[in-house]
Amino acid sequence: MNHDQPIDLNKQAELMKKYVVFERKTRIKKLLIYTGYFRLSRYGKYLLSQSNIIKAKPNQDLLFEAYDFDVKLRKLFFDYVKKAEIQFKSHLVNGVSLKINDAVFYLDRQYYTPSKGENDKKKKESNRNFFNNNFFNNLKSQEKELRQNENKYPELKEYRNGGSRSRKKIPCWAAFSYFEFGTITNIYSFLKGDLRKSVLIYGYSKNNYGKEVTKHADTWLDAIRSLRNVCAHHNKLIGKTSSIVLPEFGEANILVTNTDLFSRMYALKKILNESDANQLKLDLDKLIKRAKFDVYLFDILPPDWQNRYNRINKL
Repeated sequence: MNHDQPIDLNKQAELMKKYVVFERKTRIKKLLIYTGYFRLSRYGKYLLSQSNIIKAKPNQDLLFEAYDFDVKLRKLFFDYVKKAEIQFKSHLVNGVSLKINDAVFYLDRQYYTPSKGENDKKKKESNRNFFNNNFFNNLKSQEKELRQNENKYPELKEYRNGGSRSRKKIPCWAAFSYFEFGTITNIYSFLKGDLRKSVLIYGYSKNNYGKEVTKHADTWLDAIRSLRNVCAHHNKLIGKTSSIVLPEFGEANILVTNTDLFSRMYALKKILNESDANQLKLDLDKLIKRAKFDVYLFDILPPDWQNRYNRINKL
């Protein structure tokens, strides 16, 4: 046979010895029952890759500390990516619909730029193909699904046959509350430039935004979306790198790298309202101080992350 075979709990515990040192299997087996081998082995593999830092093969105590901290870290960030998602959806809905007086703008091609204004010929063609063959058709299908699937969306009965709004499309303020954040980020990224700016003007602190900022905002939203997915699917967050974050002009030296966890925090501070952005820093500081796992030893965050975070200007 040309595929992997399932293994029992005892074998899973034995395999964990590739990554961490332990004598008794009891604790490891309890955690394996809870998490499964693949998930737990990712933590073991990560810690083993850090052996040069701890000057030894990691033990099971460190494994448990890393896992426990990561669970709490994901929970904290998930709370804030949900806030960012809700807030940005509101800005997108109001910023565009009020400007053009169209509640179903998201279903009208005239408000989009399929090429995303790219100059590069290959990127331009790739964007157009994705918009025409995937994104826009899927968007219409999602709206149709909301109206037709009575079992899944009974609260939208007014938009079905016999309902008072059966002849109408679902307005953006209702539809966007059901759309995944990936759909929302794509809607924003394909919008015409003036509408992209109107979203930022509505939701944030300035009266005008340049093209560069709207481009960078795409990377912030994508970073938040990828962070959301990691947290929502309970994947390992410590040591995780992801999509590139582009900083605003003059803020490049705030980031350590543009793919690490702190770059996700940069994106969150840009998108969140000021109160939530400030609270994120306070909550993270409390978590780090209470943790047994050393986030600085393993470069999960830079030691001066609070100073760097304070230097991020609001959008």
